[in-house]
Amino acid sequence: MQNAISTSLYSPAPLPGKLRSITLTGFISITIGSLVLTGWIFHIAILQAVLPKFVSMKVNTAIEFILVGFALLVTQFKIRKSHLIIARILYLTVIVIGFASLIESIFQFNLDIDELFFADTAAVNQHLSYPGRMSLITAVCFILLGCSFWGFTTKSNINHIISQYCLNFVTAISAVAIIGYLYGLSSFYSISYAGSIPIHTAFLLFLISLTASWLQPSIGINELFAGKLVGNVMAKRVLIIAVFIILFFGILSLIGRHFKLFSFKNGMSLLIIGFICAGFVMVWNMARWMNKLDTGRRDAETEVALMNDQLELRVKQRSDKLTILMAKYRETEAKFKAAFEHSAIGTALVTLKGKWFQVNRSLCDMMGYKEQELLTMSIDSIYGDNRMVNPHQENELSAIFSNPGKIERRYKCKDKSIVWISVNTAAVNNKKGGAIYFVSQFEDITNRKNAEINLKAAYKDIENHVKTIQGLAWKQSHMIRRPLANLQGLTGLLKDDNLDSEVLVHIEKELIALDKIIIEMAEDARCKGIKKIVAKKRSFKKPVKIT
Repeated sequence: MQNAISTSLYSPAPLPGKLRSITLTGFISITIGSLVLTGWIFHIAILQAVLPKFVSMKVNTAIEFILVGFALLVTQFKIRKSHLIIARILYLTVIVIGFASLIESIFQFNLDIDELFFADTAAVNQHLSYPGRMSLITAVCFILLGCSFWGFTTKSNINHIISQYCLNFVTAISAVAIIGYLYGLSSFYSISYAGSIPIHTAFLLFLISLTASWLQPSIGINELFAGKLVGNVMAKRVLIIAVFIILFFGILSLIGRHFKLFSFKNGMSLLIIGFICAGFVMVWNMARWMNKLDTGRRDAETEVALMNDQLELRVKQRSDKLTILMAKYRETEAKFKAAFEHSAIGTALVTLKGKWFQVNRSLCDMMGYKEQELLTMSIDSIYGDNRMVNPHQENELSAIFSNPGKIERRYKCKDKSIVWISVNTAAVNNKKGGAIYFVSQFEDITNRKNAEINLKAAYKDIENHVKTIQGLAWKQSHMIRRPLANLQGLTGLLKDDNLDSEVLVHIEKELIALDKIIIEMAEDARCKGIKKIVAKKRSFKKPVKIT
């Protein structure tokens, strides 16, 4: 549906249905107008009037329909300024011809335009005052058509509304004329001093005005039938049934009069009875349709009520589940908070930028700060002399969070003292795997570190004592070996004298064995003693990464 007929009539790409109906109407108007002109050229009475007793369409009327048809077809081309100008010229011509005929009928004078092209011999033979002149009602309809189409070419909404009501008025006049022809009521299509509307003229006026008005159904009377509400649908159904009844009984009346099947009184009685029966059928049909709608509405209400009950049940079930989950969450949160607050080691939640946003009492006591003081600081602000240990580390945050597991760091307390702390950090991730914040645990290991330092000093002292003992052992062994060497020399002399040589041999063996023992004692004191001390020293160290 278009907001304005002008946009529909002059759209660059014709819309399906509506603009095709304009094209078809234009061709029908041109065709019927051309056939009537052919009838006037070749004196074919059936083309001038549908039936011998009916009024003939005049030449100017046929020309008007041809002009209107061409104007409608021009609007179907791509929008250009020349097309709009041509259409307006055609509309203006239609208005001028209709206005001239209207002036002639009202003021009873002749402008010599009625028989400008062809003489109306039939009207002359019937002694009519103004042969070849279109009726006053026809002239008014053409003026309204031309003015309405001209109004649609403007951008004013008021002009569009006025034009739409002009079309509705033409539709009503032509419909009354058609009903008059169907039921033999000449007063419906004829004014004694202004002439009658021919049947094909009434048909074309009805077709053109109705087609054009439905391009803008939201304005005028068409709004009643174009909506989708129950009232609009009912009005449309009633209109369709009423049109069918009027046409059906009108055709029967026309056939009855033509073949003289019944008199006027009998025909009127039958017509009234027929209308009553048709009205009853229409009421019965509408009642069934309304009852069907009401039944559907009740079924829909019942279904909606059932769906609401099911929805309420689901909401209650989900609310119960949510309540249970919230209770479990609160319980878990309470447990976490209790574990967090009463933990024997320091615990903190740290943002991705290294800011504390939750700390426990143990950490505050460990660092000597109050909770509010720590929350205003970052983890970088309490580092100790770690940069001297790790000069390549940019900051404390990257040092902790880039190393998984535990690391040992030095931190500066509020009183400027340095404490050794073992930091264990883990990331809390979202569903996509991205870190949200970090959970860090801080354990004071200053005493252990001091014990390690003292142990290292003790190891150093032991090592120095061992070296001293080694020196003494070598010195003593040297002092012992010197008299042994003398004894060996003396035993050699005794051998040369051949005195009790067997005893001397035994003395020599014992001296050699004594010399080996002394050497082994010295070697064992020098090597094995050092190895045992080093091994014992390594057994005290733990596999902890120190940075």
